[in-house]
Parts: sequence; C-alpha cells; structure tokens
Amino acid sequence: MPDASEFATYARLLRLTPVSDVQLAPVAVSVETTTVAAQGKRRLKLKGVVSFLLLVALPTCLAVTYFAFFAASRYESEARFILRSPGRTMSAQLPNILQAAGIARASDDGYIVREFLESRDAMETLENNANLKAAYAAGGHDFIWKFPNFFTSRTEEGLYWHYQRMMSADFDNTTGVSTLKMQAFTPEAAQRLAAALLESAESLVNRLNERARQDAIKLADAEVERMRVRALAAQAALTSFRERERLVDPSQVTLAVLETIARLSVEVATLSVQIGELEKTSRNSPQITPLRSRRSAIEAQIATERHRLAGDAQAIAPRIAEYERLMLEREFAAKALITAMTALETARVEAQRQQVYLEKVATPARPDYPAYPLRVVWCLVVLVAGYMTWRMWRILARDSLKHAEP
Repeated sequence: MPDASEFATYARLLRLTPVSDVQLAPVAVSVETTTVAAQGKRRLKLKGVVSFLLLVALPTCLAVTYFAFFAASRYESEARFILRSPGRTMSAQLPNILQAAGIARASDDGYIVREFLESRDAMETLENNANLKAAYAAGGHDFIWKFPNFFTSRTEEGLYWHYQRMMSADFDNTTGVSTLKMQAFTPEAAQRLAAALLESAESLVNRLNERARQDAIKLADAEVERMRVRALAAQAALTSFRERERLVDPSQVTLAVLETIARLSVEVATLSVQIGELEKTSRNSPQITPLRSRRSAIEAQIATERHRLAGDAQAIAPRIAEYERLMLEREFAAKALITAMTALETARVEAQRQQVYLEKVATPARPDYPAYPLRVVWCLVVLVAGYMTWRMWRILARDSLKHAEP
C-alpha cells in the first residue's frame, strides 16, 4: 500500500488536494467563520449606534435648536372677498334676494384676480406701497424664512420666490369667494401687506371696468361714424340721381303718365261708341271720318305714353328701379344710423355703472397669535422621520449581514 509521501507526490502531479488536508479544512473554516460572524455583529452594533446618532438624534437636536432659538414667529392675516357683476346670468347657489336685485358672481374675473395676486406686478405694488422687503427682512436670526436667506438672493427673482412662499390666494368656484392669506414676522406687517394687496386687487378690477367701458364706447362711436358716412353717401347718391335725371320723384311722373293714359283710354272708348252709333244710324255720315282720325291719334298718344313708361333704356321704369334702390339704401342707412346712435347712448349709460366690483366679505385682521411655525409638530415630524429611516437602515443592514454569512 503506498505511503503518505507517494500520495503527496500523486496529488502534486494531478494538482489535487491530499485527503489528509481536506479532512483538516472544515475545522479551520468553522473557526474562521465564527470569528468573522462575531466581528460582523460587533461592527453592526457599532454602526447601529452611530447611525442612530446621525439619523435620529442629530436631526432631532438640530430641529429643536432651530425651532427653539432661530425660527421666527410668522403671523398670518386673512381676507375674503367676492367679485360681483350686475346683469349677468344668475347662479343657483346664490340667494333669491341677490337674484332679484340683478347681481351675479363674476367667476372668470375671480381667476383673473387670483393670477394677479400671484404675479410680479402685485409684488411690485407691495414693494412700492407697503415696504415689502423690510417686512420680510424682519425675521431676526431665522436663516430659512427671512429675506434674504440661504435659498433666496437679494435679486427681484429671489424676492418673488419668497413672496410666493409667504402669500397664498385661492378661488372657490362653487361659492365665488376668494381667500387671500399673507404672512409676515409682525402682526402689523401682515395686516398692512394684506390690506395693500387687497387694494391692488380692487384697483385691478377698476382698471378692467375702465377698459371695458372705453372699449364699448369706442366701438359704438366707431359704428356711429361708419353709419353716418354710409347715410351721407346714400343721400349724395340720391341727390346726384335727381340732378342727372332732372326728376325729384320718378314715381310721381309715372302717376301722371298713368293718369294721362287712363284719360286718353276713356276718350278712345267714347269715340268708339260714337263711331259705332253713327255707323248703325248713318253709314255715310261725314262725322265718322274725323272721329276715326281723332281715335287713331289718341291711340297713338296712348302708345307713346306707354313707351315712356317701359319702352327702352330712356323709359321711366329703369329710372324708377334705380330711384327705389337709392331710396331703400338711404332708408336702411338712416335706420342703421339711428340704431348705432341708440347703441352709443346705451354704452354711455352702461359706462356710468360699474360692471364688476369687489365686495369685501372679511377685511384683513390684525393677528394676535403666530400661525407659524408649528414648532412641536415639526420636531415630532423630524424625530419620527429620522427613526423610520434608521429602522429601515437597520433592517437592510441585518439582511446584508445574513446574506454575507456562508
């Protein structure tokens, strides 16, 4: 039987591990695995303590420090208003007394006012009239909410971003009530800014009214001028026709011609009766020939008069058609001018009334208690969020350690 040295030689030649070495390997691996597991648990415990301090204790301490020593109290002044417009379609939600008075909500204008309150124009109005920057700079050591801070610069864009944080405007389409909220670091500043912003909104509504009035009067005045020019042109065309044709009213000439034709027709009928009687009583009477000549002359005159009415282009009928067209154009232009002048007077009367007006439901009040910040709530939020983050990290770390074990 080969000895151990021969097995070692064969194993070295075949690049295999000797059986004796394989039997000793599990013992060494077991000792090494136990040592690695113990070291991993100690590292995990140490990391758990460090992570608890970093994820839970440190953020909570920072939050408590900030809200206790740095966070400035912010006061909020609230105002409520509604936009009304007389003479519009009534809403089913409004009381019957308002419907009887002809007052309706101006919903579209409510959205316009809200967009204005959130715009840079409103911010510039507050800066010019209510010293907006000074009100926002009175935050003491609050490096998050005062202006300027870590997030905003001293530029206009930074001020506008900070203005949007401190102001909120909401419009309820169901009730038609708009709510304006303005924050500041003092009660007086909050009330002053809210009142100035409400006045700027009312000024916007007045400008919209003035623009609508000017547009309505301008449009009506332009229409009156256009109808006046049309009426004058129609009258000038009629006068030119009368001068050209030397006729004041062709219809009167037509009546005279028709009367002439009727009278001549009566004479023709009378002469025909006389000729018929003479032919029956005395065929050779010398009066028959003159009567026939007279009748022929009258019939020729009747034909001439009829030719004057509608014989050719020089007849009266085409002139009557042109005259009636000119008269119709003049009458239509005159009626259109009267209608346009009536619309102008109506527009002027409506311009005296305010089409849309801002009705204050609740004026900006002076707050006596800070609405923000919610110190205890935010400290608890930071504590809970940090603890949940730490717990999730612990679960993931334990799972990783278990997967790392052989």
